[in-house]
Amino acid sequence: MSADLLSRVRREIDGRLRELRPAVREYERLLAAAESNGLAPASALRAAGSGRSTPKARPRAARASSARVARRAPAGAEKRKRAPRGTSQLAIVAALEHGSHTVSELVVVTALAPASVREGVRRLTRTGIVAKAERDGKPAYALSAPAS
Repeated sequence: MSADLLSRVRREIDGRLRELRPAVREYERLLAAAESNGLAPASALRAAGSGRSTPKARPRAARASSARVARRAPAGAEKRKRAPRGTSQLAIVAALEHGSHTVSELVVVTALAPASVREGVRRLTRTGIVAKAERDGKPAYALSAPAS
């Protein structure tokens, strides 16, 4: 009886592995693409996907003293390349093509830092590409209507 149980469990495990292998390959492909696009190091993305918690913030005194210390990249480390100028604004406009969004929604949709989204929205509003509105009592942004 135990041999039957073990063989049944083994068949179930093998079937589940066959079912999940494509998802694991897709996950690894997305990690590699994100890292090659400079979004985040693969190790950080893997940690985020694993459900591990992020380290706690350091006390204020520790942050202040370490801020004064010049930081150097480890030997052999590549300097991260910056995105071309205006890339964040293009991402914001692309997100707003699908409707109005608040800043926090734009942060999620574009995967940009909140400060970058706020600055991009401010510049786009100033140039007239984006209009500020209100949705559910919160400021929202949408593409301006084209002049006819």
